[in-house]
Amino acid sequence: MSSRIARTAGDVILDPLKGWERVEARSDWPWPLLALTLATVVAWATYYANVDLAWLQDHVLADHSELDGRELEFMRNLLGRSLFTVLSVASSLLVGGAFILLTAAYLKVVARTRRPDPYVRWVGRAAWLTVPETVMLLMMALRCAMADTSNLPPELSNPLSMAQLTGIGVGSRWLSLAGSVGVQSLWTVALCAAGLRYWLDMGWIRALSIALAPALLVYGAWAMRVAAGATQ
Repeated sequence: MSSRIARTAGDVILDPLKGWERVEARSDWPWPLLALTLATVVAWATYYANVDLAWLQDHVLADHSELDGRELEFMRNLLGRSLFTVLSVASSLLVGGAFILLTAAYLKVVARTRRPDPYVRWVGRAAWLTVPETVMLLMMALRCAMADTSNLPPELSNPLSMAQLTGIGVGSRWLSLAGSVGVQSLWTVALCAAGLRYWLDMGWIRALSIALAPALLVYGAWAMRVAAGATQ
């Protein structure tokens, strides 16, 4: 079983069309979910084990100038490494779960006339779209374990993020958005497009357009909100 899962994951990464063929033959969808969960725990646990806690608390509380001395001290005592880790892992897994369920629903709607498979089949396929995120999390864990990340904000912890690649600073209002979008986002879109091409036998341009549409909607709305805040 382990060798089969490894071959499927390897093909999903290196040869997506062949990878989707393997997924169709046997989904094994719990395995990418398990890999995502483990990678999430390892990445955030490694990050918070190496970050300077006092510096991180200052970074997180910087936008809460309304807190007085006692309230500020209470928040500092509350925001320890354990709580930071639990909150980051839980929120990441909730976002990952929502991504899988919403993507499965979107793909089912797209394929409703050509391939009316049950929703659970699309959930199984969408689970394999988390492979790029899993790879990114493992790279994040490796970076935090090997490099000095004591003064690295969470938004810059992803080594593949646009924030890292473009050099966006900590004080930028675009930091959260740029930290959420990265090479793994484009990889996920490309992987989804390959899946659409395999499942529905559509051309690459149409498949890429369909795969890219949700990301453009979400991140476009986020960017507009940030831009609107900059003008106020």
